[in-house]
Amino acid sequence: MSEKLFERKLREKVKSFGGLAVKFFVLSFTGFPDRIILMPHGRIWFAELKSPGKKPSPRQEVVIAFLRKLGFTVFIIDSHESLELALNLIKPES
Repeated sequence: MSEKLFERKLREKVKSFGGLAVKFFVLSFTGFPDRIILMPHGRIWFAELKSPGKKPSPRQEVVIAFLRKLGFTVFIIDSHESLELALNLIKPES
């Protein structure tokens, strides 16, 4: 499964949950995760999507560590399993 397919599945599923998985560009801040996941009740996550076997760059690792230090959850989605884990954590409670 490619990075683009992971990204599409993430967007579609988050939308079905009533949220948005927004592509995020920060021109003055390199290494920011690919998507911000915005869910009802002000819940926010970040997602870095990679093709299987690919790892975040050193700069991305620094930014991910910084966001986590601030208390945010950052998912690194590089497999079907990591996508499902993220979706299970994001999914609204029934």
